[in-house]
Amino acid sequence: MRILPESGITNEMICQTQVELLEQQRQEYKLIGSMRKVPGHTLFSFNVKTGEIKPVKLVREASIGLDGKPVFKEKITVEKDCYYEQALNLKNFIKRLKRRGLIERVKE
Repeated sequence: MRILPESGITNEMICQTQVELLEQQRQEYKLIGSMRKVPGHTLFSFNVKTGEIKPVKLVREASIGLDGKPVFKEKITVEKDCYYEQALNLKNFIKRLKRRGLIERVKE
């Protein structure tokens, strides 16, 4: 019984196309970074391309630990071309961006 038609398709060609499809479907996830939450500070994001500054919304996830008590983790959705940092307020965040060289300093 022949599965493949007589049109010249071989098993090697089918295997290559399947491998290519699997490589396209596979997405790699890697840890970009993590930081400890400083009490009283707000997490801000700065889009490098558009120059937009906004506070980040945290998503709080709950799970049950080994001792049966709830364990909470806060995560953010990472956007492309954004820089994240914690600061007391917006003025201090802009000051930190200037210090890092992401915003040009205005000479007065």
